[in-house]
Amino acid sequence: MDERNWWVAPGLGIGPFRFGTPRGELRAALGACKPFRRTPDSVDLTDDYPDGVQLTCAPDEGLYLIEIHEPVGVHHLGVPLHGKAREVVAALRQAGVPVEKDDEDEGWVVAGGAAMLATPNGGRVEIVTAYAPRRAGTRVVEFDAGPRPAKALRSYTILPGSGLTALPLGTDRDEVRSTRNGGVALVGYPDEDSFVEEGLTVVYDAAGRAERVTVTRAGAVLLDGLNLLPSRPRTIADVRAALTAAGHEVAEEEAALLIPGTGIEIWTARPGPSRPVCAVSVTRP
Repeated sequence: MDERNWWVAPGLGIGPFRFGTPRGELRAALGACKPFRRTPDSVDLTDDYPDGVQLTCAPDEGLYLIEIHEPVGVHHLGVPLHGKAREVVAALRQAGVPVEKDDEDEGWVVAGGAAMLATPNGGRVEIVTAYAPRRAGTRVVEFDAGPRPAKALRSYTILPGSGLTALPLGTDRDEVRSTRNGGVALVGYPDEDSFVEEGLTVVYDAAGRAERVTVTRAGAVLLDGLNLLPSRPRTIADVRAALTAAGHEVAEEEAALLIPGTGIEIWTARPGPSRPVCAVSVTRP
C-alpha cells in the first residue's frame, strides 16, 4: 500500500476503503491477507492486511468495519488521528469536531460515530475504527439472569432446520433470556445476545426471534450422535471425515464446513484443515 495520507469520510469509509465494497474486490486490489474470526462466534471473517489494516465484510453488505492499527497518516478534517490521546482529542475539539469518551471500549467516539479512537493503554491512540452507517449505533449492554435460569448444559443436540433441543429457532428474545443466566447484548445491527458462561450466542431477526444459534463451548454438540465440537487435538478435518463416513454431504468454505440444506455450519478461527473447531452454528436452511 502507498504511504498513508488517508482521511475519514463520515459514513463512507477511511482513505481508499469504502463501505459496501465486496470482499472479493478488496482482495483483488489489496493482495494477500490473513483471514481470521475475531471471536469464536463471529459470523464474518476479518481480513488482516499488511501495515495494520483489518477489513471485515458480510456477504450481503460488503465492507462494514475498517480498523487501522498504528494510524500514522490517518486524519479527520486535517487533524492527525495518531499520537497522545489527549492531544488528538484537544485538536479535534479545537477544530469543532465533537468527541465523546467511550468508557466501555477504552476510547473516544468522533463526530457521533464517524470514527472511533481506541486507546487500550490510555495514553495513545492505537487504532482508528469506522463502522458502516447501518452498524454505527451498535452498542454493548449487560443483562441479568432470567426468572427461570437453567443450569448451563454440557451437551447440545442439533435439530436440523429447527435449532437446538435446548433452544429452538424462532423463539422470542424475552423467552430465550427467561431461562438463561445473563450475559451481554449487542443492540443495533444485528441484535445479538451472548450468554458468556454457557458459550452460547443467539442472533435475532427484526421481529426479535432467534434466527441463528451458535455454540462455542460445550462438552458436545451432537448431530446423529456425532460430536461437531470435539476437544483438542481433534481438528475440523477429523469432523469432516466423521460426517462423510456417516453419509452426510459436506461443503467446504473458508474457515468453515457446511452441511448443505441443514443450516449447520462448523467454524474454525482461521482457515486450514489442522485447525480445531471453534464453534458450531445453526440457522434456518
